[in-house]
Amino acid sequence: MSGVLRKRLSVLLNIALLLMVAATFMSGFVGAALDLNRFAYHKYAAYAAILLALAHVVLHWRALVGQVRRWLVPSPPPPPARKPVPAAATGPILSRRAMLLPPFFLVAGGVVSRWLPLPGSRPTFEEGDDLGQVYQQWSKPTYAGLLSKSLRVAPQPPLYKAYPGLPSVALPPPVALPDRSVAETIERRRSVREYGSRPLRLDELSQLLHFTAGITDRRDPTWAFRAAPSSGALYPIELYATVFNVEGAEPGVYHYQVEKHALEQLKAGTFRQQAFNAALAQEMVLHASLVLVFTGMFSRVQWKYVDRSYRYMLLEAGHMGENAYLTAGAMGIGACGMGAFFDDDVNQLIGVDGKDESAVYLMAVGPLA
Repeated sequence: MSGVLRKRLSVLLNIALLLMVAATFMSGFVGAALDLNRFAYHKYAAYAAILLALAHVVLHWRALVGQVRRWLVPSPPPPPARKPVPAAATGPILSRRAMLLPPFFLVAGGVVSRWLPLPGSRPTFEEGDDLGQVYQQWSKPTYAGLLSKSLRVAPQPPLYKAYPGLPSVALPPPVALPDRSVAETIERRRSVREYGSRPLRLDELSQLLHFTAGITDRRDPTWAFRAAPSSGALYPIELYATVFNVEGAEPGVYHYQVEKHALEQLKAGTFRQQAFNAALAQEMVLHASLVLVFTGMFSRVQWKYVDRSYRYMLLEAGHMGENAYLTAGAMGIGACGMGAFFDDDVNQLIGVDGKDESAVYLMAVGPLA
């Protein structure tokens, strides 16, 4: 290999290696900040950096061996000084080096274009557009956006909500559900809108809450994991129970304190009519034993996931809702989810502001008729 070709390859390898080191750092930073488990681009960038480093060593092997020998063997006296090279002789060398600039910008441009959005790629909207679609489009991720948002420093809110000083109802320890296969439970799952007149037992409510949102894994002393999956294990969904007819709990509005597996009483009294009106007069509420209210605490995910936090919060409400459906079916009681309700009325009923915390899902629960 000629000396000129070797020098050009050496420069190209150095440029490529620097780019891959930068890509490995950025992808690792984003993956760690956003909990992107097994982030493929980070793995690929690391492998590419390793291969480029090995190629760099192979290309400079003779120089490396020579340098090691010079360290180990005393060097001979320096040769006589050469005559200085005329300035004009450097012209062709500089021109050849300048030829390396196009490949550099080509490689750099390819990497940057993958991580940065192209001009005009951000969507535009007009008045009257569907707000759900607006949010869907504006919360689409780009690597540049992920990197910039991962640099935000915000304190993490507490993982548990509690109402200290309020009366509480200790729930019975949950027991194993009836021995029924998952497949059978899924096949038998239905939305039940007709309920029997008997009170729901407190142990039934305990099981329902535990298998919907309770703590199921305490092996990590610093983090307790729960029945439903959660992005970053942040658990932004809180559960409230508007109790009408539950044996062992007087009628009222309760908050499920997941850390202690207990019900905290926020209000005492019968609020069936208020719940019925807030749920757009859906008749099942008039016969249910209770209505579960799933609320989203925006700050609990927003500090980490920024504009995608609302997506993750709704996904988690769906996970928990399905848990409640399957648990109720396995226990032989009825449940029916409700997405139609007056947000402000529900928020007022359970005592949340509707901004930092707001209702996202309702579920009527009762014994089978």
